[in-house]
Amino acid sequence: NNIQLKSRKAEALVEAKRDGGWIPTMKRSGENDDGGGIHQNDEGTSKRLKSAQRDDDDEDKPEGCSEVLHLNVGGDLTAVLRRTLTSVEGSMLASKFSGRWDDSLERDRDGNFFIDQPIYLFQPMINYLRAKSCETALALPATSPEFESEEVQRDFIRMVEYFGMTPGIFPTCLEMCRGQPETAQMSSCHPDLSVSCTSLCTFILETRGHKRPIISYSIMFGRDVERAQIGWVRTGHFVKKLRPGEHKGVGEEKYSFALDMSRGGLLYEGTFSELEGLTAKQGTIVRCENKGERWLVNGELVASSIALESTFQLPPDLQQYSLIPAFSGRGDWRVVEVELDPYTTDQKATTISHSQL
Repeated sequence: NNIQLKSRKAEALVEAKRDGGWIPTMKRSGENDDGGGIHQNDEGTSKRLKSAQRDDDDEDKPEGCSEVLHLNVGGDLTAVLRRTLTSVEGSMLASKFSGRWDDSLERDRDGNFFIDQPIYLFQPMINYLRAKSCETALALPATSPEFESEEVQRDFIRMVEYFGMTPGIFPTCLEMCRGQPETAQMSSCHPDLSVSCTSLCTFILETRGHKRPIISYSIMFGRDVERAQIGWVRTGHFVKKLRPGEHKGVGEEKYSFALDMSRGGLLYEGTFSELEGLTAKQGTIVRCENKGERWLVNGELVASSIALESTFQLPPDLQQYSLIPAFSGRGDWRVVEVELDPYTTDQKATTISHSQL
């Protein structure tokens, strides 16, 4: 009953707090944040918190709420488990089919939930979510849907974006490639991409199971951030294999460039170009835009590799290289936004205009 449910939820939350604190969440661009530090916790704590959240969601569902949803997708009938359709946290589908709004959703004359999308776009998304739900360490990870027709692929990406499903259908992961693993704690998958490290470490952001490259990303500083270097490395040249021990940061190593927030300037393979007014403090958000063309701090443009061409020498054909995001430093960090190229290519990224934070 509801009393027992609330009791279980309260016990789980108390236990999670005692074992390690709250998991930081990913915020969308423009949302307020109190700038609080990132408190890390173990995997058991994370599971207990998620279990408590599920109990909370279950409490809000109407009694007798079906877990098998019968859908009419553009005139074609299909069925899917509610937990499959709502598996991407924070998405429109997760909210729409949480169970709280079932009585107000559009239905056909037979009572099936109606989704105004073609089945050839919607069904591959559902099948991918089903594949993700049964992934194991012994099998290859699920791969995002691809289509032979470029037009269909673009329509699929547009639909995924509309439903807020991009982080789940085209996932991004966080990996450590420099530093001592025992000094760092990290949450490497959506919806939480965050790290807390007590020594200098370097991390990269990579896509998993698809070919849409990252073209822009944003990082928020938590507590005790030092030697903050945020930028890009050239894949295929930069060695991503974990290297413990002392190392150079992003922008200091070969095949890398970065905004150095601690020293106040831009770095390219160790060459430093000073900038004025850069400070790294708790709550600061740094956005790296269009593969190194622009850097913004708290929404203000602070550097452009194009505008600084006379003093900051980058390869003239930089956009032809396959680049991946990378950042170095100590302290608490959280990736708050990742922007993918709208096209599935790992070579030349199309230059598009991006909204500022």
